[in-house]
Amino acid sequence: MIAYSPYLILLLPLFAAVVTRLFLHPFPRFAISVSTLACLGSFLGSLLLLFSGGLGSTIAIPAVPWIEFAGLKADFGLLMDPLARLMAVLVSGIALLVHIYSIGYLKEDPHRSRFFAELSLFVFSMMGIVLADNLVTMFLFWELVGLSSYLLIGFWFDRPPAGAAANKAFLVNRIGDFGFILGILGVWSLFGTVSLVDLPSCLTASPGGWAVTAVGLGLFCGCLGKSAQFPLHVWLPDSMEGPTPVSSLLHAATMVVAGVYMLIRVLPILELSAVTMTTIAWVGGAMTLLPTLIACQQNDIKRILAYSTLSEIAYMVMAVGLGVTGPAMYHLTMHAFFKCLLFLAAGSVIHGCHEVQDIWKMGGLGKRMPFTAIVTGIGTLALCGIPPLSGFWSKDEIFAATAHQPALALVSMVAGFFTSFFMLRLILVAFGGSPRSEGARHAHEGSASLIFPMLILAILSVVGGFLPVNSFLGVSPEGTHASWTLWVSLVLALAGFVPAFFIYRAATRDPLSIPILQGKFYVDEFYNRVLVANQDGLGKLADAFEGWVVRGFLVRGSGVMARAAGQGLRLVQCGQVQVYATVFILGALSLLWWILKSGVR
Repeated sequence: MIAYSPYLILLLPLFAAVVTRLFLHPFPRFAISVSTLACLGSFLGSLLLLFSGGLGSTIAIPAVPWIEFAGLKADFGLLMDPLARLMAVLVSGIALLVHIYSIGYLKEDPHRSRFFAELSLFVFSMMGIVLADNLVTMFLFWELVGLSSYLLIGFWFDRPPAGAAANKAFLVNRIGDFGFILGILGVWSLFGTVSLVDLPSCLTASPGGWAVTAVGLGLFCGCLGKSAQFPLHVWLPDSMEGPTPVSSLLHAATMVVAGVYMLIRVLPILELSAVTMTTIAWVGGAMTLLPTLIACQQNDIKRILAYSTLSEIAYMVMAVGLGVTGPAMYHLTMHAFFKCLLFLAAGSVIHGCHEVQDIWKMGGLGKRMPFTAIVTGIGTLALCGIPPLSGFWSKDEIFAATAHQPALALVSMVAGFFTSFFMLRLILVAFGGSPRSEGARHAHEGSASLIFPMLILAILSVVGGFLPVNSFLGVSPEGTHASWTLWVSLVLALAGFVPAFFIYRAATRDPLSIPILQGKFYVDEFYNRVLVANQDGLGKLADAFEGWVVRGFLVRGSGVMARAAGQGLRLVQCGQVQVYATVFILGALSLLWWILKSGVR
């Protein structure tokens, strides 16, 4: 039984989700306690396993027999190599801080028991993705993450925007997941295994060519959906309709980074095709810039941060496309610290301003919420890659990898300029000046359960670059690369602050108005008019066909014909024996005449 004890870090959140939802719903305090303690148990267990058996070793965990059919073998097991153990600590640690934060944030919500049950289900699902030792098991938890994120985004289901956002996230992810499952089937077909451990040794007999490219692109589709990359990025900004702790959990170290983690796991397959790797690199490179432009004209504080997440995830995707997984995972780790911090700070602002989310209805919060203002500043500097904060070290690793790709380097560095621009815009408008609404005038700091997680994350955002992450990822955060990318990226990041300062330092309304950015490049409108409208048209055509042809002609028409035939037959059923005898005699005579006539011939 001791050998199977690591399964507890996976099963504890599931236990909490079931118990909380089925038995503790009427008792919010007990529900919150069970959910939080289960997450704490997973975090402590993951932390213990992180340093067990040596930092660079893989811990052997017995697998449970599961699927064996027609040559497909997929046991249910846990992968305990250094990367999986680091991710387990990261996911459970961020989830624990979100649990603590949610206690204060949702203390007045009558449905908080349901929230914590869904939160535990999400943690279980994400831990399953991280620890899965084969692609089939990973896909199972992949879908559970989709379900639990649907529940959390639509937590306030009585609000139509929340329900619409949950549906959008669920449906868009199904598109990516369809490609993902085709990729998994392709892996099994080409290499005869779905085991992440066995895959590298099975690639020596790779058939190459278009088949490997198709499999790689299919796997990448899963990343496009879950990590919200173009063209499936449209669901992530709308997911802000969920409670802010959900936004923090989705954006920091869980759902949206699952696609990056999956790509790193299947990198040996992706590297078999130069087309696949180039596609991944350029999709990531383009998406570093596109969301930062949109964010410059957004006014909802959470949506601004959502677009910054799209850009930061794209840096990781680009790094994977360049074949440098260490920097990708390093940035994923650092991003978890400062992005979770920024979202929790945004939640603190919204909570303190009595649910105001428009930054132009804030103002003067630096004096009323000084702690939140300070940690927002720390998170911003880390996000923009300003030394010596955590984001600087991880972004430098990625920029160094683009040194031999000048076009990618330029695009991703310009994205850094706009990141600095829109983040300083957010700070100046929300925290500077004078209050521009009643909510801002009466703003206040939250309770200790809101402040404590932000304090921990602020510390990690400052010192994260000096943590021994290199022991697990093979990168060297102690020193920076003496390449041109370091200086150019740093200068562009600092330069982004300058125009933002002069434009927004005393602004009471946005002096810039760029419709194409306000309309998010009209991607949603394109989908609505081209895809959704055509789908609706086909649906109406199918409905008309069913109504007129199937229901009208085939179903009702056959009924009318049967009824008419019955009415006609009733006419010969008069009930008089004389008539029946006459008909019988006439029929007999006709038959006799036909027989005689046939015989004569």
